[in-house]
Amino acid sequence: MKHVRRLSSALLALFVFGHLFAADAPSYQPRVKLTGDMRITCETSAEPLMKIWVERFAKVQPGLEIIAKGTSPLASVPMIASGAYELGFPAREIWAYEAEDFRRIRGYAPTVVLVGLGAHRTAGLTPALGVYVNADNPIERITLEQLDALYSDERRRGGAKPVTTWGDLGLTGEWAARPVAAHIHRLPNGVDYFVQLIVTKGADFRKSVIQLPMRRGKLGPDEVIADAVAKNPAAIGFGCLGTVIPGMKCIALAENASGPYYAGTLEEVKSMAYPLSRPIYMVIDREPGKPVDPKQAEFLAFVLSPEGQDAIAAADGWLPLPPGVAAAELKKLR
Repeated sequence: MKHVRRLSSALLALFVFGHLFAADAPSYQPRVKLTGDMRITCETSAEPLMKIWVERFAKVQPGLEIIAKGTSPLASVPMIASGAYELGFPAREIWAYEAEDFRRIRGYAPTVVLVGLGAHRTAGLTPALGVYVNADNPIERITLEQLDALYSDERRRGGAKPVTTWGDLGLTGEWAARPVAAHIHRLPNGVDYFVQLIVTKGADFRKSVIQLPMRRGKLGPDEVIADAVAKNPAAIGFGCLGTVIPGMKCIALAENASGPYYAGTLEEVKSMAYPLSRPIYMVIDREPGKPVDPKQAEFLAFVLSPEGQDAIAAADGWLPLPPGVAAAELKKLR
């Protein structure tokens, strides 16, 4: 899980740098005139966003034909590693085993570029995650440190002791001795790999964590967790902030007890202040010590430019990066 820990550290660094870096990303200025074609593999739900990018990029680089194919996000890294496609857009984080497989094939790690943010409250578009509890539960807030101590035995966030009861989370009276029923989905899946990446810093989930299927009948991933939490007063889980059903609620979240606590508002997610905002990434094959291929570099520079980020804002659900974060990512291409 070392790669997961590296990604977690990188996310934190980007968050801090993005808020400190004052200058906006520069407007896109083509450095070379492109010709030929470039093949992109794109997660199916992100096809409308990719279509906007491709159409707008064609206006400034008319000599390049982009062939974009919508498919499973699981295809992105293998297709890049094989050379079948030049750029992959899984619209989520790269999983540890995907990076390891790429390294096994190519001999080095894939280059991963942060290009935007998942949705605020739209399920299916890599949304920011809320912490779900039962509506009758009096708890109103929780920290990543507490969640780590609940979901993992390793407690990489520094928790002094394991969390097993609601009393360990500050509740009193009849709640104090009640065990916490922690839920996830069965791995592998993007939602819970992200939880593992951010909450437990790459540590495995505790064996006592209850694993649910990603789908049950007509219920989607977020609804499966929401339904379980609504039916069990002692339950807790993660899912899209927009999935709130009768019997459950989302609670405020902070890194640690020092705060600040965030409710997961649109502005908190857009600024990446909310701890479970979800970035979205593109992946390319860049051999160490060599420049990025001009086609890839120009397209990524456009995506990270104000024009490219405006395209994200024009898409339904996805969110643009804070300007400082986009500028920091742009430097990776040089």
